[in-house]
Amino acid sequence: MKVDTLPRSCDAKQVDSVARQTERVTMFGWAAAILALVALAWCTGTGRWSAADWNTPTQYLEGFYCDTITTLAGMRATADGHAWPLSWKTVPELGAPFDGNWTDWPSIEEFQCFFYGVLGKAFGLFAGLNLSLLIGHLLAAATMLLVARSLDCSAPWAFVAALAYGLAPFIFAQSPHHITVAYAWHIPLFLLVWKWASTGPGLEFGTSRFYWALGIAILTGLQNVYYTNILCQLTLLGAGFLSLRTGDRRPLKAALAVIGGAAAAFALMNLDTWTFKAVHGPNSGAVVREYKWLEIYGLKLVDLVVPPTTHHFQLFADFAKAHREATPLQDEGSYLGITGLAALGVLVATAILAVVRNRANTIPLEAWQVLWIVLCFSTGGLNAILGAFGFTLFRTGCRYSIVILAIALVYAAQRLTALQKAAAFRTDPATLRIGTTTAAIAAGLVILWDQVPQAPPREQTATIARQIEADREFVARMEAALPPNGMVFQLPVMEFPEAPVPGVPPYDHFRPYLYSRHLRFSFGSMKGRPRDQWQQAVQKQLLNGAALNQQTQQIQFNQNSVGAAVDEMRKRGFAAIYVNRNGFPDRGKGLEKSLLELGYLKPPIDSAAGDLVCILLEKN
Repeated sequence: MKVDTLPRSCDAKQVDSVARQTERVTMFGWAAAILALVALAWCTGTGRWSAADWNTPTQYLEGFYCDTITTLAGMRATADGHAWPLSWKTVPELGAPFDGNWTDWPSIEEFQCFFYGVLGKAFGLFAGLNLSLLIGHLLAAATMLLVARSLDCSAPWAFVAALAYGLAPFIFAQSPHHITVAYAWHIPLFLLVWKWASTGPGLEFGTSRFYWALGIAILTGLQNVYYTNILCQLTLLGAGFLSLRTGDRRPLKAALAVIGGAAAAFALMNLDTWTFKAVHGPNSGAVVREYKWLEIYGLKLVDLVVPPTTHHFQLFADFAKAHREATPLQDEGSYLGITGLAALGVLVATAILAVVRNRANTIPLEAWQVLWIVLCFSTGGLNAILGAFGFTLFRTGCRYSIVILAIALVYAAQRLTALQKAAAFRTDPATLRIGTTTAAIAAGLVILWDQVPQAPPREQTATIARQIEADREFVARMEAALPPNGMVFQLPVMEFPEAPVPGVPPYDHFRPYLYSRHLRFSFGSMKGRPRDQWQQAVQKQLLNGAALNQQTQQIQFNQNSVGAAVDEMRKRGFAAIYVNRNGFPDRGKGLEKSLLELGYLKPPIDSAAGDLVCILLEKN
């Protein structure tokens, strides 16, 4: 008997080992397939195929996407070694005659931004930005696949969920201007934490689940604070209700420890800002959040079903355009996609059916989670109530649509897996496998058709390339005419960040910085510090007595005022004035004329695009 038992035990171990190895190989195959498909779909939707395409951003000067320029500026500062994570951030090329103080802004995603900057240094700013965006999609798909599989979803349905999430319309809509928001790859991990915290026995100190949850929380705290917020909220709510139901406070304490990990990571990423303010004093003007944005950008259920204007189906695209023209409120890409809406429909129908049958205890946990997100972040919801009392940090509630999508996709994948397992008892395995695979392929085709946007027209890409080349050539001519480290005063004077002026988006003055090697610019230091208020005073002096001549449609400047303003610039060391023509009703012609009359006779340097001009403060 002993002799017979040993071989059977060895055989069982070998079988288990082979099964585990087969599972790993299969999982690797699914992961490789999803990454390849998402990469091809992204290249198709963005039109990034050639080297020239990769070296051109998908957006550049469009006003709605103005944050793209500041993202590129951050990448440039990182590449130059001025934006190390956890350190004070000063950019010597900006904020002249001082330096660009960026530390007053509480940037949580510093490791992410550093990663983008490294890619920009390695591949060039624009190729690095494009690669960063692609990686965001790939990470989202891979994480969803791993989470769905860990929650016992069958491979085909986990694949569908991963494809739908990796190609989420929300991620496309946030790219490239809100790249840190587009990096929503870790949200599927929240589903694990919420399940562990909300269902018996709950999170327990010392267990592997607790340490995994703590690690996920810390990882989340290092990234966009919107996502940290929802992770902490639903973890606390789930653990709180579990403790009330069971009378055991230990799961709640463990959940609070997990939330503490997220808070500690959040605090770590704010240390540079807090220490800077401790040394230099507070700056209440750096971050301003008006209440109105909580209403304008709140989560709206209608936007979950409104497709993007870049949809392949013209009827959908026209509907989207008409809706956006009619609504006074705005959205950042909440569309869930046909697959996501179907998944959410399954979840909502299941919850309603449970209520109708008077079985409230069978309402899925996921339904409660979605309900909380809707109640909290919809326009006029709980988040808005907090905002009415002054807490306006989370002004863009529509961003939580991506959380709803993740919840719905995994729930639907679990339900479909359960149906697949139930069918296995009455259906031939081969027939079931063929049917499941066919249904999954059909769902995947719907996702590709529905969620991958139309590629931008070639003319749009060519226009962006021309704009970039015009800026690059313009800055090269400036550098040829100005001494090394020459300082350039930028008009109209604009505060940084989030302070546009009529005709000029808030970060447009960063454009010359992206291409310059040795010039310094007046724009780009955080607003709210007294040392930079002199710029506004100079602009006020410059415009003192100026008036628009209705006949010539040029601004007539007071020569004494212009002379006094220019003298102040020169006294501070500025060698040129940079004018964005879009910021002046006469396209800057009146200022050029006034400077010419003051003796600044050197021909101005004009951008080939016609929107920028540089006037040397040097008399012949």
